[in-house]
Amino acid sequence: MPRPDQPTPAEIAAVLEQLRYEVRAQREQLAHAEPYSATLSALEQQLQRCSEQLEITRVVSAHWPLVGRNLPERALFLMHKIIRRMLHWYINPIVVQQNSFNDAAARTLQLLIESHNELRRQLADLPAPAQPTKPAPPARTADLPADADLPTLQAWVEAQARTEPPATFPDQQARSFLGTLHTKQAVSAHWPIGGRTPLEKVRALLQKVIRQYLRWLINPIVEQQNGFNVAATAATIALLRADRELRAIRAAHQAGQHQQ
Repeated sequence: MPRPDQPTPAEIAAVLEQLRYEVRAQREQLAHAEPYSATLSALEQQLQRCSEQLEITRVVSAHWPLVGRNLPERALFLMHKIIRRMLHWYINPIVVQQNSFNDAAARTLQLLIESHNELRRQLADLPAPAQPTKPAPPARTADLPADADLPTLQAWVEAQARTEPPATFPDQQARSFLGTLHTKQAVSAHWPIGGRTPLEKVRALLQKVIRQYLRWLINPIVEQQNGFNVAATAATIALLRADRELRAIRAAHQAGQHQQ
């Protein structure tokens, strides 16, 4: 039985939310102190928020607090605790495996965020790219006459293209998976259950009754996993955006070096 002075789940949630707010405020203050431009600072803050959400949501628990305020609720929750203990052999291995994956995925995304921040700092220390004054004249090669006609020029371009290595666009390939992330991030505990024969329909009805009763145990686990999935999707989208920003900065520096 819970003690009278035991905090309620709402009070625990309020304390956690206050701690999260203080962490976000401290990190945003540090982000404003960095000597980056406004756009990069906003992007860095977004990555920090994604990192915090990954850390907050990566652990899935199969033992949410069951606290009753009156005698009937306490009796009901005591029965729930007994059933949860009996299903420990079945539910907990699933949760442990999922937590192992969540931990690996969260750490990988956080390392990518840290790597991005470090690379952005290195690019910020580079001198500003030179502004081109006029376009450079096209290069000529020894095997291409200056007065070459259009068919000759086209054949030369095709011959040069065949010697180039195949172009790869990993950022575009990764961006193509965003739609899949959005559609697959939601886990459902209520897939359709049906049957064709009378026996199958009776079994389906029994399964629905059991599933309806076990909502108090299964649904919180699913909601926690969905929270991590949403955080992982948001971090992936932010990293792709940050990668696009860094590619643009690097291209500007390379263009400036060619102009010098």
